[in-house]
Amino acid sequence: MKRILAALVLFSAFSFAAQAKKVVTDAIADTDYRHEFSALKQQHQTQVLIDRYHQTIYNTQDDSHGAHAMLDIMSRDGFTVSYTDKALDLAKADTDILIIHGLPNDKITLDSGAVFWKSPISDKELDSIVPWVASGGSLFLTLSHFPGGSGARPLLEAFEVKFRDGYAYSPKYPSFTSKDGRCSNFFGMTKQAGLLKKSHPLYNLGPKVEKIDFHCGAAVFRQPQDVVIAYPKATGNYNKDDSFHEISDYYAAMIAFDYGKGKVVVTTDQGMFRNFIFTFDEKEKVYVTITSPDNDNGNLFVSMMRWLSPHINPAKTQNNKN
Repeated sequence: MKRILAALVLFSAFSFAAQAKKVVTDAIADTDYRHEFSALKQQHQTQVLIDRYHQTIYNTQDDSHGAHAMLDIMSRDGFTVSYTDKALDLAKADTDILIIHGLPNDKITLDSGAVFWKSPISDKELDSIVPWVASGGSLFLTLSHFPGGSGARPLLEAFEVKFRDGYAYSPKYPSFTSKDGRCSNFFGMTKQAGLLKKSHPLYNLGPKVEKIDFHCGAAVFRQPQDVVIAYPKATGNYNKDDSFHEISDYYAAMIAFDYGKGKVVVTTDQGMFRNFIFTFDEKEKVYVTITSPDNDNGNLFVSMMRWLSPHINPAKTQNNKN
């Protein structure tokens, strides 16, 4: 099996406290993983553009990005993928779906030594992306904790999405690495627990989704009907130093909504669709993301991409009752 050692900073969905009983010693990108699903027979020719102009996970062009499973699913399901190394100008881009996977803030140190964090999205890019979506484009935006996902704030505000870029914690889903960790590993999120909102049409375009593993994520909220994956009620949002920020019954881990003639999906865990295997100091290997045989993260990605496509006829997709 071909495996690539990935820098842990690329997988910023996990936070490990100093007192953690389990510590990740390496992160492996399983480049041989292949998700099993029935690919579409219809020729939809949906064009996908991936941003690697900004510091997204795709900014590295070697195998450490851990996106092999996503790219393979898109290819087999009839999507055509291209990349851009230039500032985003959607008026000139021949594409249907834009993927921005991770968007950290720029750190700017002033002469006084003070630091401020600035979004890398320019006003020109913002003025390009939002009207493009409203005219029929689709955006898949994946976030993370401050400062790893906070660079997307201007986009989120434009789409009326509220973003909490701390660490989501619920006592119902303790940290996998430490009992004291204030970032939950939401293993085994289900409809029965009230977390998979199966009434959302996104679930109807692919294979069954019964259980999702969502890891140490941030949080968003918009409208109740937008929620694809909810956090448990009374989920807390903690700052990086574990100081408490707020608590809410309305946090979401993943949302999807129409905007004008277009569509937007926002997730707050950069790793939920990536193909990593973690090894802990106890030599324990954990399939923490899409490669796990015990979750349906891959099926959710299939359905999500089909939902985002303006060219796929829902009546012709595999539509399992969830």
